[in-house]
Amino acid sequence: MSLDPVTPTPILVTSTVQLQGCIEQLSQCDAVAIDTEFMRTDTFFPILGLVQLYDGETCWLIDPLEVSDLAALAEMLVNPDITKVFHSCSEDLEVLQHVLGCVPQPLFDTQVAAAMVGYGFSKGYAALVDAMLGIHVPKGETRSDWLKRPLRDAQLGYAALDVYHLLPVYRQLCESLSQLDRHTWVDEEMASLIAKSADRDDIDRYYLKVKGAWQLAPQRLAALKLLCQWRETEARARNRPRNRLVADKTLLEMAIVNPQGKHALVEIEGMHPGIMRRYADTLLELMDRGLKTDIADCPAPLPEPLPRQAGDTIKQLKKVVVKQAEILDLPPEVLARKRDLEALVRSMLEQSHTELPASMANGWRYEAIGKILLDTANVSK
Repeated sequence: MSLDPVTPTPILVTSTVQLQGCIEQLSQCDAVAIDTEFMRTDTFFPILGLVQLYDGETCWLIDPLEVSDLAALAEMLVNPDITKVFHSCSEDLEVLQHVLGCVPQPLFDTQVAAAMVGYGFSKGYAALVDAMLGIHVPKGETRSDWLKRPLRDAQLGYAALDVYHLLPVYRQLCESLSQLDRHTWVDEEMASLIAKSADRDDIDRYYLKVKGAWQLAPQRLAALKLLCQWRETEARARNRPRNRLVADKTLLEMAIVNPQGKHALVEIEGMHPGIMRRYADTLLELMDRGLKTDIADCPAPLPEPLPRQAGDTIKQLKKVVVKQAEILDLPPEVLARKRDLEALVRSMLEQSHTELPASMANGWRYEAIGKILLDTANVSK
């Protein structure tokens, strides 16, 4: 399954003994390139199909469907002496955390680092390899079934290419970061990624993501929170996508309408016969419990959408971000997202003391854009 004259032939790892040998070799490295292939079409949790590892000499393709014990891999992923190099790693972190119970660290995301040194925002792996190394990476197996065995040579070759160029890209990015004195910027971003990965499973907070939940009174919001908690638990237990179980908009409409009995519940959009048959009594009981919640125990009211006139202030702040991004040769999105500016404007309108959102209240972003935005906001207030 040789890829081309300069690309090493990947080694398919299908046993615990092979994996142990792989990890022993990797333990001598200061950095390892990592990627994963997984499927997530009709399940809540991603199903890991392959783990690709490359140390600069050897490429291993670990088959998690064949290797019975992945403990050695998990141990390597948290080895503090080995930097784990990914490209756009959020989904990789999720699947590895689910399967192995750990978040890889120390971590280096080449997509994040590339944005810090002038290669643009959210640049794909193939585009970055082309830009930095002048090498074309084919993407012919993007839609492959990574759970079907045996894996084809074309799949294995594609998978290997996804890590083969990561280390030279990583080395070049490290040099550029050092020249620009921005290595700590990436370190802060990686720490944030790791923290978010560890916090991803908080089922008590999912109701905050439901669009339109701001319009609910306290006890109806308490009911929505209970409905979302139940759905998160049930979706995990049955390993089904949450919105295939019951959609956000269906739970929100329940909280708004407060259906009195099954005859009213079935009238809610998205309340299909299967849901009614399996969950009707549970949904009605949760709704009733939420509405009986003591006001003091209800969730805090959610913020309403910003008034239309706030748009002008957001545009003014966006101009400040764009100007500073040009000075620093950074994509504006790296400095501040729209939601960050909206949070700042909300504090201007609703609080006596203007506050930066947490994403730019300290660290490198505070120095690069936070102080400037705060001064601009206070002048505009």
